[in-house]
Amino acid sequence: MDLTNINYWVPENWYRDVYRDKKEVRTGARSFSMIHEKKAEECWLFIHGYRGYPGEMVRPAVDLYELGYDVYVPRLPGHGTCGDDFIAAHRNDWQGLSENALNDLKRKYKKVHLLGHSMGTAICAFLGSNDQNVGKIVYVSPSFENLEMRQPVRIILGFLSLFTPKIRCKWHLSTKYHQHYENAPCDEAYLGDEYWKWYFTKQLLEYYKLMKEGLKELCHYPHEHLIINPLKDKIISGPSVELIVKAIGDAANIVDVENGTHSILYDKDPKAESDAVNAIIQFAKE
Repeated sequence: MDLTNINYWVPENWYRDVYRDKKEVRTGARSFSMIHEKKAEECWLFIHGYRGYPGEMVRPAVDLYELGYDVYVPRLPGHGTCGDDFIAAHRNDWQGLSENALNDLKRKYKKVHLLGHSMGTAICAFLGSNDQNVGKIVYVSPSFENLEMRQPVRIILGFLSLFTPKIRCKWHLSTKYHQHYENAPCDEAYLGDEYWKWYFTKQLLEYYKLMKEGLKELCHYPHEHLIINPLKDKIISGPSVELIVKAIGDAANIVDVENGTHSILYDKDPKAESDAVNAIIQFAKE
């Protein structure tokens, strides 16, 4: 995979009026873009997931760039730096950055296509709703409502958030996933300690609101959709796909990936990863 065309840069004005992180961004979490010398007419904007980071999305970014598109992958505020930054950032910051990015790209390109992973799919629902400048939309491991976070869980989280910003959870470092960013996987242990070992009480509530409200926006879509549904996703995907189908009906184009996990874009099963990315490329070509 050729990473020489990656620029670790996105426009500074995208971070206008959103939370500014205090800690330095880790190498794999840097925002990046891939822009042709002769700017393409159309581009893709990627939005990563909850506690995720841009480096997780390198594989489809490179393939879409090689197909002729310009690609932009911004880092959401609070992500990829430290847990304290994550606690200080909220969904308005995540949505605000994404809206700034889309509005800027719409002025520069004939058409902007969207790809979201996990929580990023809910944000893409806000970005694309009733916007004719948005083209195709890809939902990878879609996240619109977590069935484990119904009313009782929200009440518990709300109560706990009064006393603590985070609660320890089980996580262990795995070397089975195929990260594609430069010098991977140099940041995995650090990011695990800062993010993945914790349930963040207020941020989980913010995440739930994004999923719930994003689902409402699906009903307004005039766009072409592709849904990448990893069948071994133990975090969210399956129930969310059912909700998407209910919302948009026949407009739902679903690709089930048999051995894919929630981390399908850098999966431990190379074939599952390739099947997902190839489906995205085929969708972009059509």
